[in-house]
Amino acid sequence: MPARSSTPRLAALTLALVAAAALACAPAAEVTVIAARDLGPLEQSAAIRGRDGGYSVAAWGRTIWTYGDTVLAFAGEDGSSWRNNTMSHTGDLDARDGLRGFAETVDSLGAPLEFLPRTADEAAYNAAHDQANPACADPCGAREMLWPGAMVDDPERARVLVFYGKFHGEPGEWNFSQIGASIAVWDALYATPRRPELVPGSAEPTLLFPVDEGWPSFGSAALAVDGELFAYGCEGSLKKHCHLGKVALGDALDRDRWRFFDGDGWSASIADARPVLDAHTMLSVHFNSHVGRYLAIYSGPLEDTLYLRTAPAPEGPWSEELVAAETLAGVGDAANYSGMAHPELAREGGRYELLSYYRTTGEWQGEIRLIELELGPP
Repeated sequence: MPARSSTPRLAALTLALVAAAALACAPAAEVTVIAARDLGPLEQSAAIRGRDGGYSVAAWGRTIWTYGDTVLAFAGEDGSSWRNNTMSHTGDLDARDGLRGFAETVDSLGAPLEFLPRTADEAAYNAAHDQANPACADPCGAREMLWPGAMVDDPERARVLVFYGKFHGEPGEWNFSQIGASIAVWDALYATPRRPELVPGSAEPTLLFPVDEGWPSFGSAALAVDGELFAYGCEGSLKKHCHLGKVALGDALDRDRWRFFDGDGWSASIADARPVLDAHTMLSVHFNSHVGRYLAIYSGPLEDTLYLRTAPAPEGPWSEELVAAETLAGVGDAANYSGMAHPELAREGGRYELLSYYRTTGEWQGEIRLIELELGPP
């Protein structure tokens, strides 16, 4: 990487401090949490020991949920009991007593299949570095992984847009890093999502937002408003600073059409983007009609607490944090995470919101647990 002069670095630091100061002066949340009711774990099949994530979307008459790393109770046809991503769906749209009737695509042994497809190059790389391969290439055990992010239904084009992150991992605990983020196109419930080449000729042609070019990991949260797609990319060591981009839904795969909130308006340059709120790498943002505000809901980093913020618009100004719910502590020292809301399952215009989070229940074992949140005016 070429050396950078001190002037741009000083300017970047100054802008970061200004953004941090603006976030620190956030208004009070314009909502009251009346009650939080534990609904127990999300239904999962006996083939699953645990899986995290839990983004959802309403499409094709179902509520559809995606997950990240998935530990199976037995090996599938491929000989592996590990999946980097999976998906399940149900027609049960009344969550007041939990959710039932989930289905998912499995192999002949009953092992869930991965949801997002790898490219031929990614599959070849993983096969060459597979520890079960007698000729395992160095570094043996390296792999390229795909983790689903937020999903947005685009009924005008009969598709669901699925954000995802691509990661590189090597042997060792927490030894992985993100390569970038992008959008897959999902055309039908029982079809495999497509990962089109969006930047032909580049090192990562399927990625809209490669990390090494300075792009945030858009897809931490996303929503559609009046034909526009809004996407948040949240990063940081503890509190995650969230940048916001938007584009017409029909132009979502064209990076040149994206615009980024710069604190005052929308810029064509990602270099101008400023954080709009602090949250987590996984969260939800949606409009709640009962409250008349947008809600951001997320887990506190390294905490067992779910928080919410309110705003009059996707770009803010976002309120200070308000405790949404305390969660059931997991087994051992692992904090709960991946807290978010599922607005397609809200009741009475958003008076009752359905929240979820991931909780460790044992070694290589866990559950996604549900909470019903009752909200009122401030």
